[in-house]
Amino acid sequence: MNQTTAPRPRLNILTRKARTKRIFARLREGWAYDEIARDEGLSAERVRQIVAEVLGKRVIDRGPEYAHLQLERLMPALRLAGEAIARGDIRAIAPLIKVIDRMDRHQVTVVAKYHYGPEERKRLLDKINRVAANLGIDKAPPRAAAAAGGDETNSAEIPA
Repeated sequence: MNQTTAPRPRLNILTRKARTKRIFARLREGWAYDEIARDEGLSAERVRQIVAEVLGKRVIDRGPEYAHLQLERLMPALRLAGEAIARGDIRAIAPLIKVIDRMDRHQVTVVAKYHYGPEERKRLLDKINRVAANLGIDKAPPRAAAAAGGDETNSAEIPA
């Protein structure tokens, strides 16, 4: 009754990269590490090691790209918690709050905080005026003037 399993063949570079792509695709779909491990025939710890290795080597993933990955992973949990609350399950409130909290942490990284200066605003307004002229629009609609504060000095009239 000596049951020994045959050693798995070693992966070459192509099969290793394919496995890594599958792992990250499943992470984006919201799979848990233990689910991925079961599907790949690995331990959950080994899946964590692979993910940590890849993220450690890829400097890009530490910023907005990594935050996008985490947000994509949280979306199924957010959807499920929202559906549970919609059905009237009050036990889903705490998980929903946790998911929202984690999403907020990552969205700070994703949201770009860029303020336009006067030069950028002028270039943008010139571009809008050129597009309007190409479309044959001779002046801004009244709604645009009201959105600008109703003051004629602030509204951008499009030249004829």
